[in-house]
Amino acid sequence: MKKQDHWTAFWKQGHTTTFGDFFKEGYRGAIGQWLVDQQAQWPKTGTLLDIGCGNCGLLTGLLTSNSRLDYIGLDPAEIAINEHASSFLMTRSNNVSLVTGRGAEETGLAGDAVDVAVSVFGFEYSDTNAAAEELARVLKPRAPFSFLLHHSDSVVTRMSGRALAEYQEEDVKAVVAALHTISERAERVALADLKNDTAAEVARLQLNDLASRYLGQRSPDDTNVTMFEFMTSALRFFQIVKQPLQERLAFISDLQMEYDHYCARFRQMISVAADETAVHQLLEHFVKLGFEVKAPQALMDERGLLAWEISGRKLAG
Repeated sequence: MKKQDHWTAFWKQGHTTTFGDFFKEGYRGAIGQWLVDQQAQWPKTGTLLDIGCGNCGLLTGLLTSNSRLDYIGLDPAEIAINEHASSFLMTRSNNVSLVTGRGAEETGLAGDAVDVAVSVFGFEYSDTNAAAEELARVLKPRAPFSFLLHHSDSVVTRMSGRALAEYQEEDVKAVVAALHTISERAERVALADLKNDTAAEVARLQLNDLASRYLGQRSPDDTNVTMFEFMTSALRFFQIVKQPLQERLAFISDLQMEYDHYCARFRQMISVAADETAVHQLLEHFVKLGFEVKAPQALMDERGLLAWEISGRKLAG
């Protein structure tokens, strides 16, 4: 798996925030208000750099607020501008460009080219010290930055940990093997005779057992959401079982890859989430590079802790 394959696959599903389905309202609520508050302190014109932009969820907010800032979206994954933002751009004069396949450590931008840098759960996925040094190079003197970073004790980090804990690798492998067996036997016997084929019937019964285990959970508190979604996806195989072999094999391969990517994303989310010590060390590095910074703050909403807020400004050279 290439380093960013799991994020490329995620963004291609059309998500506009790193939360995916965890927070369907995206960058609204507390995060949306944070963006509004930060935007009030940014220059009215110039160039904004969105670090780890994904499908440009932040761009949508800028356009709906009638911002005149030009926009550069930077992401190491393969990304695209979301449909909502694209529709706004048809009637706006903002210059918008994407830099894909590049991280925050080496943007490829000219020095002193950026008037404001922002990142909503993106900067921390980089080598943050190297990315801070690159930011010092591309920001104009007195240009501000505003970042939200994953917090090691946030709601998202805890939910990511739960998702990984719920992932039952051996059962996933068993489901994939059973689907392969049924697909293979469907090539050898008529579909009407599959129920009389010993190997296919054993595989079907195994799938039924796992489906009963994960889809039959009655209490929401006891439901293994990860495996519930996996089994729901896996059973869609029977909607295409009459299709040619290559289509069946592609379905099984995509199912396996989807959940490999699922785990990779959550592992990375947890690994980059910062505790208080790490945040202060990062801000100390910014100061050494010639920035003035504000004390970090914890962003909260009714669900609990969401993120670290950090911000600052490059001092005049």
